[in-house]
Amino acid sequence: MTVLIGLIAFFAMIYFAIKLINQHKVRNKTRTGKAIKKKYRIGLFSSLIILIVAFASGGGTTEEKVSHQDQKNEPRTSVVATKTKYVGKSKYKIVKKEHVALVAQKNKLKEQEDSLQEQRDQIEDKEKQEQEEQQQQQEQAQKQQEEQQKQAQQQAQQQQEKQNQQQETQQRGDMTTSQSGKIVGNSNSHIYHVPGQRGYKMNSSNAVYFDNEQDAINAGYRKAKV
Repeated sequence: MTVLIGLIAFFAMIYFAIKLINQHKVRNKTRTGKAIKKKYRIGLFSSLIILIVAFASGGGTTEEKVSHQDQKNEPRTSVVATKTKYVGKSKYKIVKKEHVALVAQKNKLKEQEDSLQEQRDQIEDKEKQEQEEQQQQQEQAQKQQEEQQKQAQQQAQQQQEKQNQQQETQQRGDMTTSQSGKIVGNSNSHIYHVPGQRGYKMNSSNAVYFDNEQDAINAGYRKAKV
C-alpha cells in the first residue's frame, strides 16, 4: 500500500511539474494565470512531500518486519535488513536528486523570466526615450516655424513701411528740381516757376524744364505770382 501511494505521488509530482513548466512558457501574467501557477506549485510540493513520507514509511515498515524476523532467524534477517535498508536509501537519493533537478529548473525558469522582464523594461525605456526625442523634435520644429513666421512678418512689415515711405515721398514731392537751375513748369497747372519762387520745389514727375521763360510761355505756361 505504501509503495502504491508513493507511485501515485511520484506520477502526480511529474504531472504538476509538466503543468508548471507549460505555464511558465505561456507567460500568463493575469490573476487567473498566477492562481493556476500557485495551485500547480502547491500540488508539486505536496506530491513531493507525500512521496518522501511514503518511502520513509515503507523503509520503516520493512525494518520492523526484518526486526520481527530477527528474533526467529538472526543470521538470515541480518542480510535481508541490510539489503532493504540500502534499497530505501537509493530511492530516497533518487527522489532527492529529482527534487534538486526540479528546484534547479524552477530557478532557471525564474532567471529566464527575470531576463525577459528586464528586456521588456529596456524596450519600454527605449520607446519612452524615442517618444521624448520625437516630442522634442516636434517642439523644435514648431519653434523654428514660429520664428520663420515672425521673420516673414517682420520682413513684410519692413517692406510695407518702405512702400509707405516711398508713397509719402512721392506725395511730398521730389526736391531735386531746385537743383536743376532751370525754369520748372507744372504739367498739371501749366504754371512755371523760376528759381527762388515758393513753388519752385515740386514733384519731379509733374515737372517740365525750360531753358528760359519765353520757352515756357511759348509752351502755354504762365508765370507763378509768388
